[in-house]
This record gives sequence, structure tokens and C-alpha cells, in this order.
Amino acid sequence: MSNEDNNEESIPLTGRRKAAAFLLSLDSEASGKLLSSLGERDISALTEEMARIKDLTAEEMESVWDDFSDAASTDIISVEPMLQAILEKALGTQKAKEMLEKIRRQSRDLEPFRSLRALNGKQILQILGGEHPQVMAIVMNYLSPAQSYELLYGLSEDVRYDVIRRIAQTEEMPIEMMREIDEVLEVRAYAMASQRTDGAGENRFKTVAQMLNLADPSMSKTIMDQLAQELPTVAENIQALMFVFEDLINVTPKDMQKILGDLDKAVLALALKTAPEEIANHILDNLSKRARDNIMEEIEMMGPKPLSEVEEAQKSILQQVRSMEEKGEITVSRGSSEEMV
Repeated sequence: MSNEDNNEESIPLTGRRKAAAFLLSLDSEASGKLLSSLGERDISALTEEMARIKDLTAEEMESVWDDFSDAASTDIISVEPMLQAILEKALGTQKAKEMLEKIRRQSRDLEPFRSLRALNGKQILQILGGEHPQVMAIVMNYLSPAQSYELLYGLSEDVRYDVIRRIAQTEEMPIEMMREIDEVLEVRAYAMASQRTDGAGENRFKTVAQMLNLADPSMSKTIMDQLAQELPTVAENIQALMFVFEDLINVTPKDMQKILGDLDKAVLALALKTAPEEIANHILDNLSKRARDNIMEEIEMMGPKPLSEVEEAQKSILQQVRSMEEKGEITVSRGSSEEMV
């Protein structure tokens, strides 16, 4: 961190800075009402101060708002989205947009690619996807070492070398070109942030996937079928994180044998009673001939069984598979099978 950053963080929360911090601690509607009662000069001054504050720590806020720590879910507040919401409430969408653009142009010249600072290397790679290595080289000059390493790690070997070579050879870029690149990446960064209302979108999908994994297979199927019709992209993301009985077709023979080694054969027979032939054969092919014949005989002699019992047996197998996966004993693929190379 630069000395300038350290000095800024040490500035006491007094006067205009304290007023800006207080506005940022409120919800956008309350802050908007307060700002709307001020003159345009005061609004501009407070807005610029809020932009300069960057991130607020809980320690800094204690002097402004006694219960800040209880109200905030984290010790750091992301200022930019709050600032935009506050300005829109106070000035309307168009004026807020104009003022934000003015502030961004000023800060962009002083701190290029500031919008990428809160992202990790993988997210930055997603934003830079398809960009020329020269653009990547320019951006990486302003990233932290940790971000740069993650970004490099995600590149192919030839692109990785090309980017490093360009970083070493590129002299200072014209300010207009820097602005243009920064503007494009800023839009992408905020678009990514808007898709993560409660953190990474994958966390939401993972929560749903875990819930459906524990539900009865028939219930999970009904929900996933409805999602596939109404929200196909969401359904694909959730499906990729789920492991359902049909996904056993993607388990390698070696891992399937590990699963079967600890599995109650009576439970297996019951689970296979309604299984598609392709899946049943994939499982049974990993048993000895004698064990396979015994399972087939047990299925034939079983007679009618409630669907709920069959689904419970399948769920029991899936729970064992997930447990073995979490322990690192096996590797499973979700959704459609991928080509192995």
C-alpha cells in the first residue's frame, strides 16, 4: 500500500469527511432525502468526499454510528453501489449518472482500474476474457501481486508468456487509451457485481443444489423441470452443482467399485428397481458376476415396492457418494458427462 493510501486512512472522521461517512452508513433512501435538502454545491462536495473515502472500516464508523458493527454484515462497505443509489434518490437517475461520470473520470486518471481492486484474479480473468494480451499487460501493472498471480495462472502458457513480455517492454501508455480501457472494464466489473446480490452467484446455486440433493428425487425433479422451463440458465447452474442418481453414469469404474464396496446390497437392489437400464448396467458391471447375479435375482423376487422406499434407497446411495467425495476418496461429475483426456 502506498504512503498516500496510509495517510488517507489515518485522516480523522471530522467535518465533511464525517458527514460523508454518516451518509454512507444510512440506507440509500434516507441518505437521498438528506442530500436532496442540500444545495448543489454541498451535494457535489459530499459526493466527492464519499468517493474519496473508498472503503470504510468498522473502527472508523464507531465515532459516527454507535451500532455500525451490528448493522454491517462485514467490516468493509462497498461504497460505489451505495453512492450511486444515494445520488439517484437525491438527484434523479440522469443527474446522478452525470455526477458519477465526472467523479469517475477524475479518479480514473489518478487510480486506473480501481473498479478491479475488490475482485480476485479469476473474476478479473472473466472480465478480461477475449482481450488482447497488451490490454492484459496494461491492467496487470495496476493489480496487486496476488491478483496478478491468479490471473496469470488462468491463462494458457503461450498467452502467459506474451503478457509477461509485454509488461516488461511496455512504456507508459497515453492517458486517453488508459481511460478507454478503464471505462470498458469498469462497466464489466459493475455488471458482474450486479449479478451477485448476496455474494457470488454460485453460493445461491450451491444452496439450492444442496437442498435439492437432500430432497426426495421426485420433488427435486419436479422443481428442476420447472426451473428449466422458466429459468434455463439458473437451472443449468444448479444442475452443475447437484449430484443426482442419474449422474452415477459418469462415475468411473474405479470409483464405482469403491462406492459399491461399502454399500448394503439390499439397498442397492431396491435403488435399482426403477433405474434406467443404462445406469443399472453401469453399476452392475462393476460387481463380480456372482454379486451381479445375486442383485438381479433379488430385484426379480422383490415384488412391488412403494416409490418412496425406492427413492429413499437412491438417496442413501447419493449420501454415501457425496460423503466419499467430500473426503476426497472419489471424484464425481455433475450434469452431462465430459470427455476424459
